[in-house]
Amino acid sequence: MDLKDFLVGYLDIPSPTIFDAKVIPFLRDYNIVKSEAILSNLHSIIYVALGYQMWFLVTRWLLFPPLTKWRLSHSKVPNDEKKAKKLNIEAAIHFVSFLQTLVVVYLSLIFLCDGDKTSNYDTVNARIFGRSRDTEIITVYAIGYFVWDVYISVLHSTLPFVLHGIISTVVFTIGLKPYIQYYAPVFLMFELSNPFLNLRWFGLKYLPTENRVCSIALLINNLLLLIFFFSARIAWGWYQIGKLTWDFYTVHTDPRFLWLDSSIIVGGNLVLDVLNAIWFGTMLSVAFNVITKRKKD
Repeated sequence: MDLKDFLVGYLDIPSPTIFDAKVIPFLRDYNIVKSEAILSNLHSIIYVALGYQMWFLVTRWLLFPPLTKWRLSHSKVPNDEKKAKKLNIEAAIHFVSFLQTLVVVYLSLIFLCDGDKTSNYDTVNARIFGRSRDTEIITVYAIGYFVWDVYISVLHSTLPFVLHGIISTVVFTIGLKPYIQYYAPVFLMFELSNPFLNLRWFGLKYLPTENRVCSIALLINNLLLLIFFFSARIAWGWYQIGKLTWDFYTVHTDPRFLWLDSSIIVGGNLVLDVLNAIWFGTMLSVAFNVITKRKKD
């Protein structure tokens, strides 16, 4: 069994009896959820969220405490229990973020690189209103992570991160309806920069940065972060939001066209694209300051 078979098989776990007997009929009868695709995948979304929570707990309580204790014992900062606890939580959150990036990017690349599968979305109508099990699976994994992200941000982070998780959950839930489901793997290519961002965090927190080998490794990672951030979030991102906006315009007279959902998606992506450009400028500024400082030293 390869990784894709495992990930698909995980979503094929049957739903609990109470879901089929109580939860789904309640949501359907009271028109709380109208999409049958969302209802049929609701248990899978919860499974994904619980899976990420399991990884969070394992890494927080088993994997990172020994590493944190070792790192703090070799740092100039006093090794207190409160600081160690905070670092373990942050490390576990970054680990889950790194893990989910690998999952969604892996599934998205398999889909986007398969000409037979993408050919089903050659028309505008297919890209906006079409669906397939492949894009549905990718969307479910994205929603499951962002549901977990909202929960963990409420407990351990700040309001902007909570809002980011809520907005992302809403956007990908729209995709599951289905609506622009093709664009789920397309926009998840933004995540290509995330592994380098998380590796940077782990490097700064756990590696002895004064060591020359570690310093060079971090420098290489930072350069890759800049390259992938620009390529995935700016070049690819601006191109795809332009393509999506044109697709929306092309089908806006179709009775199936959803004005509110489309406005949320376009508006949210435009804001994110502008923020990505600002963040990239900040990253370049920091990199320039570091380089010039090293030259002076």
